[in-house]
Amino acid sequence: MGVDRSEAMRQFLKLLGYLAGALLFAIPLWIRSEYGEVTVDQVLYHLGFGSSALFASDPELTWRFVWRALAPAMGSGILLLLCDALVTKVARVGPRQALADWGRQMRSFAARLARPAERMLGTCHYLIRYRFYLLVPAVGTVYFVHAMGIVDYVGSYYGPDHFSAAYVDPKKVRIGGDRPRSLVMIYVESLENTYSDPQRFGRDLLARLNKLKSHGISFENYQEKRGAHFTIAGIVSTQCGIPLRSLGMFGGNDQGEQANRFLPRARCLGDILHDRGYTNVFLNGSSLAFAGVGKFFEDHHYDKIMGREEWLALGARAEDMSGWGLHDDDLFARAREELDQLASQRRPFNLSILTIDTHHPYGLLSHRCSGKGVSDFEGIVECSANQVAEFVEYIIDRGLLDKVAIVIQGDHLAMGNTSYEKLIAEPHRTVFNLLINGDRHLAKNTEDVTHFDMLPTVLELVGLEVAGDRLGIGYSAIGKPTVPRPENRMSQLDDVLYNRSEAYLKLWDPEPPVMPARRTPPALAPGDQATTFDKDAIAG
Repeated sequence: MGVDRSEAMRQFLKLLGYLAGALLFAIPLWIRSEYGEVTVDQVLYHLGFGSSALFASDPELTWRFVWRALAPAMGSGILLLLCDALVTKVARVGPRQALADWGRQMRSFAARLARPAERMLGTCHYLIRYRFYLLVPAVGTVYFVHAMGIVDYVGSYYGPDHFSAAYVDPKKVRIGGDRPRSLVMIYVESLENTYSDPQRFGRDLLARLNKLKSHGISFENYQEKRGAHFTIAGIVSTQCGIPLRSLGMFGGNDQGEQANRFLPRARCLGDILHDRGYTNVFLNGSSLAFAGVGKFFEDHHYDKIMGREEWLALGARAEDMSGWGLHDDDLFARAREELDQLASQRRPFNLSILTIDTHHPYGLLSHRCSGKGVSDFEGIVECSANQVAEFVEYIIDRGLLDKVAIVIQGDHLAMGNTSYEKLIAEPHRTVFNLLINGDRHLAKNTEDVTHFDMLPTVLELVGLEVAGDRLGIGYSAIGKPTVPRPENRMSQLDDVLYNRSEAYLKLWDPEPPVMPARRTPPALAPGDQATTFDKDAIAG
């Protein structure tokens, strides 16, 4: 017999329909398990910068997607197709005969089931007959749109522009102060206060860091908000006082690798400190290409920017790195050298550091932590936090607290890691933070802060004076406030961060052209080569 091509095509289309529907269910579920709660902005932003850097940095991500999303979706699609064929066949030969054939050893039981089974299978056949394989992807589409918040995202483009009214342009704010201190700012991947709960983890995983709170202050209610809920967004929010949003869907901006500049009209921490004569340095272990991290720091007056490729160029061994890049122990070893070099200069500096080992889902186990018997994610969190504490202790032991202010903060709340169920069981998760400024008395004026408040707060911390206490959409959280803060500010922020804003779009406007960042040659160890971030030099 020849193959009925129309029937084969019909079965193929059914399979595609079932697979598409299953994928529309599986992908949001996988994203949530991998990253926790995500937004459309977050997904579009990273897609705008290309997925190659993400998959290169996390090689296992491909396999996790295959086994946790693609394979279940394909299995479900095939199962639905088999059920489709089964129900169709039963409908053709009759449910009584089919049940009798299948249940020869259970004839009496089959007879009792025949009538209700006939009704049920008749209903299924009706659905299949009338394109049930189209209903599955239709329902999947509805679920996908709901799970990813697409309706709300699209709706945000038609709501009132609250950002424009709330935004205070740092270019228009007077920033005074004659003798500012240097700054060390440490962004710790996914670090939150929940890890300090011994009831959840059997011990305080951040005990060594928490001991340092006697040297400074921390805010009890440091909240994560939309636009500051992934790494580059947390960095931009603290350095510029504004959220990071994708412009790709409706903004018409070539956000991503083709973008000429990163928020060129925003005045950020690096820009302000540069104008004060600071040397700005950023060190991290992962690739600068990922999510535009290098582009951001390059465009906002950082003189030296180091990532995975730059460390390799200086002689670091790839076999000693994780898929993401330099482990935290090696990163802080380099940071100590950099700190010593910067401290020997007669000018203030800003040393910003981003860790990586506590990255979801499993963490990145360094040789040092492994040598201490660490084998699980919670051990990695404790080991990495201890390395942050050791670096701060190194600054204290060197007697630099009279010259250097220190800020430690999580870049965002933890995402879908192996301890995620313990974390989300905490109803009020907050970002870890600690501000240290030697013998200077620090007075908090609130416990309620966000990433956006850190720009004016950090400037006040190093001894600069922000007129009006406000920059971007943030308020300074230390010192005596000079402007009233709305009582319901935290809830109002949700409106400010949500809707489309012409003022925000203009921050990405490439005009007028911005002069290239001034490059101050960094201090180098003997035999080192220049490490200032230069895409042309690296490409060459």
